[in-house]
Amino acid sequence: MGWSWPVFLDALTSPFLLRAAWTTVWVAVVAQAIGTVIGVLVAPTMLSRNPLVSAPAWGYRWLFQGTPLLVQILAFYAVLPQLGVPLGVVASGLLALGLNEGARMAEIVRAGLMSVAPGQREAALSLGLRRWQVFAFIALPQAVKVIVPPLGNNFNYMLKATSLLAAISFAELLRTSQQMAQFTTRPLEVYSAATIYYLLMTSVWDAVQRRLEWWADPAKAARGQQLWERRQPQSVPGPAVEAFLARTVETSVAGSTPALVETCVLAKRFGSHEALAGVDFAVDPGEVVAIIGPSGCGKTTLLRCLNALASPDRGAVVMGGEPIGMRKGRRGGLEPLPTRAMNRQRREIGFVFQRFHLFGHLTALENVMLAPRLVLGQSRSQSRANARDLLARVGLADRADAFPNRLSGGQQQRVAIARALAMKPRLMLLDEPTSALDPETVHEVLGAIRALVEDGMTTVMVTHELGFAREVADRIVFMSEGRIVDEAPTGAFFEGGRDPRTQAFLARLI
Repeated sequence: MGWSWPVFLDALTSPFLLRAAWTTVWVAVVAQAIGTVIGVLVAPTMLSRNPLVSAPAWGYRWLFQGTPLLVQILAFYAVLPQLGVPLGVVASGLLALGLNEGARMAEIVRAGLMSVAPGQREAALSLGLRRWQVFAFIALPQAVKVIVPPLGNNFNYMLKATSLLAAISFAELLRTSQQMAQFTTRPLEVYSAATIYYLLMTSVWDAVQRRLEWWADPAKAARGQQLWERRQPQSVPGPAVEAFLARTVETSVAGSTPALVETCVLAKRFGSHEALAGVDFAVDPGEVVAIIGPSGCGKTTLLRCLNALASPDRGAVVMGGEPIGMRKGRRGGLEPLPTRAMNRQRREIGFVFQRFHLFGHLTALENVMLAPRLVLGQSRSQSRANARDLLARVGLADRADAFPNRLSGGQQQRVAIARALAMKPRLMLLDEPTSALDPETVHEVLGAIRALVEDGMTTVMVTHELGFAREVADRIVFMSEGRIVDEAPTGAFFEGGRDPRTQAFLARLI
């Protein structure tokens, strides 16, 4: 059989094929939209440690990815009516395609969520954002960059998968092509014309996908594991912790609590490594404390326990007479505080991370105004005005609209300081705020911290900048092997009478 150009051109311009191509497009779009919504909703539950939450999600994914789509289409069309759920051709097709696509999209969204750096989640939690806010405003927008390419591939597949609806007599492009081929007895030309339509549809989508990838990439827009750490209860807090909690709560009620934040026998292990080995620590209101010590001695872990970003294995943290991150359980032990109550506590404790952890999809201004708007309920105009004031305070008024990847390390850290200050915390925690910076930008961040201290902010700072600590700190704490082995007022600390481990450490740095 030879090739006939007239037959091919007639088929290509046929209103039947054109109408069938449009039907294919809208069915694919609707089915993809259904599947995408399902995937976004199911993916977070797949990451849950609670089997009652994750098992149904994994079961849904197993069923719809493990059985052929054609079988699913026939089941919805033929079986459901026998169960008293009559569905038409269109409803059966859309339901089968949407649910099948939802299983694939759940895996794609899960991969996207897992690609977001854990520090982004921790930074959001430290500001008191709720879990759904972290997911909706932090994790998902950044995951979109990873989600879009496979989503685009899935939609191309969906355009062709609609051909399986021919099994239930749905008049999409392939079935119409089959009917025309039988009528004209020229299948090669008709199917070639249909192929042109498929290539046209997928080519248009390829262009849309590239635009979506450009939009999802913060760097391009500028030119133009588990999601949650599992918190373990403490079954036996011990008499020392029981007495500590009773004392701090009692003195707080009496209005005589001297310390703003205090810990008791705080202990934390990571596998075989004992990061904290029974730390007793207190900070008075308005006091500036610098924590120094060798790497791996537990300084950062102590800060993270103060803000409940890490849960202690033993011991307790109390701020203003209220245990941080824990509460008395029904069986007498300590159990994790409900998330909403913990978020309320975190609002009062600012945290500036060593690696900045700015939200990469937001500008400097948006980074600062996000938490006051979502957590404190400030209006957009109020949070924007406050954010601009804070950026001006740290010397970045002219960089408000810059994305983090367009800022230097020192500028990013100053934005992080402004972001923490936006929540008006009672306590500020600084985790080696200059260690990730080059020497030329260290002085920028130190200047911002100096202004913070001069304003009377209660501050706990982990640092290796001994000269700066000597200048601004009221007290120096030296840690080694998970313990506080030396502490004294700043002047006395640097003058002598120290533990031998402190002397050896200072001798290497001074």
